[in-house]
Amino acid sequence: MNMHISEDEQVEALKKWWKENGTAVIIGVAIGLSVVVGFWKWREYTENLAYEASDVYVGFTEALVDKNAEAQTKHYETLTKEYSGTSYAVLAAMQMAKQLVDKGDLEKAATELKWALDHAGHDAIAHLARVRLARILIAQKKPDEALTLVHGLKPSAFDAEYAEIKGDVYRQKGDASEARKAYETALDSNLFSGKRREFVKMKLSDLGAVVN
Repeated sequence: MNMHISEDEQVEALKKWWKENGTAVIIGVAIGLSVVVGFWKWREYTENLAYEASDVYVGFTEALVDKNAEAQTKHYETLTKEYSGTSYAVLAAMQMAKQLVDKGDLEKAATELKWALDHAGHDAIAHLARVRLARILIAQKKPDEALTLVHGLKPSAFDAEYAEIKGDVYRQKGDASEARKAYETALDSNLFSGKRREFVKMKLSDLGAVVN
């Protein structure tokens, strides 16, 4: 704007600018405010949801400890139906899967873990569910499904787990060469230690490999 024009001219110029752009400015401000308000309302909603889910999960774990199957099932159904988007529901599904494995019901355990994997939300939980599901698939003599589950994943803290699973898959398929490579990869990652590392070494030794 020209600094030498009169105040009247400045006012007229501002009026003209507002007439041409005022509506857009108001709409922009309104949209901006709605986004901010919407964000805080959504944040408040998700926090409340998490608090509610945590209470239900506490009831679920208490029923688990007390071996109250009826209460456990009730809390579990509430978590998976009403709070499926929370980590509490996923953790409960993994607990249910563990119980089913202990009972020898691998089919239902796999179903629970597939649900957990689909709803994980966080990489760490997804990796854990994937590893457990892959091991069940191997136990069910479904090596190809297990291999598909862990194939092509990006590097993570679970690399050694995935490599060991691949070794178990190839060993089950009768491919000793690929199984040895997978177990060696698991050991080379240095993510295993103690008894777990010795267990993988034992698998490798069973395939005729020289293990240091």
